Amino acid sequence: MNNTNINDTVRIAKFIANSGYCSRRDAEELIFQGKVSVNGEIIYTPAFKVPYDSEVLVDGEKIFFNNNNEIYLYHKPKGLIVSKNDEKQRTTIFDELPNNLQGFFSVGRLDKDSSGLLLLTNNGDISRFLELPKNNIPRKYQVVINGKLTGDQLMLIRKGLRIRNFYYKPMKIYTKKSKKNISIYECSITEGKNREIRKVFKYFNLSVLDLFRTNYGPYSIGKLKPSEYIKSDISLLDFPNIRS
Repeated sequence: MNNTNINDTVRIAKFIANSGYCSRRDAEELIFQGKVSVNGEIIYTPAFKVPYDSEVLVDGEKIFFNNNNEIYLYHKPKGLIVSKNDEKQRTTIFDELPNNLQGFFSVGRLDKDSSGLLLLTNNGDISRFLELPKNNIPRKYQVVINGKLTGDQLMLIRKGLRIRNFYYKPMKIYTKKSKKNISIYECSITEGKNREIRKVFKYFNLSVLDLFRTNYGPYSIGKLKPSEYIKSDISLLDFPNIRS
């Protein structure tokens, strides 16, 4: 439901983020670079307030304030890249998604060989809120590996690890099943560094055979099949000033 009044005002950075053009942080950078104009005037401060019906251009492209925040659950299959454009010309999720989701942001990423729950939203601020480590939003995975972690290795992972120059925060990890040379673990992280789970297992010379995300914050993949998507309830998020 759209409950804005055209006489109300909003900060220009928030206007851009709500349009779905980019996150508020990226909007601020565009403003500092002089790439944003309001009613024909270039704006240089993200705090500048504009009416909702203003003519706003970003890098020459006209955008519109969108007050209808939406979030979708998408079952990303293996083999797809989570990106708007891939420099290697590989197939991306947006090559497979319908037109009405083309302007959405993916919340975080799943690498090409991983599958499972991927959140999509039309609000850049919501996307960034869900991604920021300081918000401690858990992402839960089922991980199948070749081999088995020892008790000491499990303790190290739960305490946090430094691998080369990177520190990986404590991970919640539980053994679901272990049989012969195959083990299945349930892992929960709040940081989401690039290929974090794979790198942690590799540190112990263990290969990840399958990585499947089951949950992200309050959302669960449920019975969604690969490539299926469904609109979900955005009010489940504890996000400041959210409007649905």
